[in-house]
Amino acid sequence: MNKNVEVLEEVLEVLEAEKKNFYDLVNQNQFRIEEINSYLKELSKKEDEDYKVFSPRNIENIHREQIQSDVNEKKKYEDENIEFQKKIEFLKSLIDKVNIVIENLLTVENSVEKFESSNSVSEHCDETYKELENIKSENRHLAHQILNCITYIVSDTERAKVELNTIAKKMIE
Repeated sequence: MNKNVEVLEEVLEVLEAEKKNFYDLVNQNQFRIEEINSYLKELSKKEDEDYKVFSPRNIENIHREQIQSDVNEKKKYEDENIEFQKKIEFLKSLIDKVNIVIENLLTVENSVEKFESSNSVSEHCDETYKELENIKSENRHLAHQILNCITYIVSDTERAKVELNTIAKKMIE
């Protein structure tokens, strides 16, 4: 049983690292967006009063291509951040589910240890032991399903969501 918990804790570490990577990407994109906003503000302030008076053009016309390029780049980063946030939320839900499975495994393990330490061997104890074994088996199966879902996270997020929703429904039952 301890090996299952250890494996799930390793999975948890991988999920946390992946979540941290996405947070880092969001922060990098956010920094770049702020740089672009700052550049665009400075560009609009840069227009010289003399230039304004003596030239029929305004600053937007002169730097139109650069402004459009920056706006497009900013939009790209904002869209990426939206996708990264979705992935972060998905990873958070996975982490929560893995934590639930770990807690269940530890609870079952403690129950089994208590059961094994008791000396009474009655029919009631036999039934309880069978129930505990069934719970252990179900938890192993859930852990296996979660490990399988982790392989889908990057390549097929929709399939991973479906699998995890199925697991969650089983856990609720």
